[in-house]
Amino acid sequence: MGTDLLKPTEPKGYEIPFNPTGTGCGAAMRSMCIGLRYSKPEQLDDLIMYSIESGRMTHHHPTGYLGSMASALLTSYAVQLKPLPSWGKLLVDVLPKALAYVESAGRAVDENKNAWTYFGEKWTWYLEQRGIKDGQSDPVFPEKYDVEERDVIYKTFSLDGWAGRSGHDAPMIAYDALLASGMLWSELCSRSMFHAGDSDSTGVIAACCFGAMFGFEGVPKCNYENMEYRQRLEDLGTQLYKMNYTD
Repeated sequence: MGTDLLKPTEPKGYEIPFNPTGTGCGAAMRSMCIGLRYSKPEQLDDLIMYSIESGRMTHHHPTGYLGSMASALLTSYAVQLKPLPSWGKLLVDVLPKALAYVESAGRAVDENKNAWTYFGEKWTWYLEQRGIKDGQSDPVFPEKYDVEERDVIYKTFSLDGWAGRSGHDAPMIAYDALLASGMLWSELCSRSMFHAGDSDSTGVIAACCFGAMFGFEGVPKCNYENMEYRQRLEDLGTQLYKMNYTD
């Protein structure tokens, strides 16, 4: 685990070596707050930097830390209320800027560049599957796309057959669920949270984007009124909002 290598009391103790197996989704499932903090288009460079560095504190591999960037970006697009079919293309279009940042940061550049292409290739493949590579068309889904079919198809998104386990496909499944569920919370839950893969990771990314767009609309009160640490979370959300939208 990357956390074993962190040295928080030392200068640059957040930097860990490149990890050929650091492809998991742990960085992706925690970075949505970065998208809330840097949600404006003019803050894109900051979003890229902080999401990548947050990600490679524990997952120093492009498939892992680009998942962090992806979740932050999708959240920022939700705040900006960009049309959902455009999000995937916008993400792919940001990848060259992300690579430029990694090169400028100067850490394990060759290792990162050698492992770079999978993330973008898989996302481009997904956009082609949904017919939204242009960022404008309506998404196309399989004629039958219920629970059993989704479990089979979600595996095709994956790196190793465990749907949602990796940095690229956790936000991908979340995005797929958002595209298919519209404003229906129950449908979003079914598609992003109730599947045979790493469903807590995909679910939390999807739910954050849903909340950024729709708030609690359609969400049963029992899902949140007695939530553990609710006041603490609301206070943090208020602070994030004030940091970004008030002088």
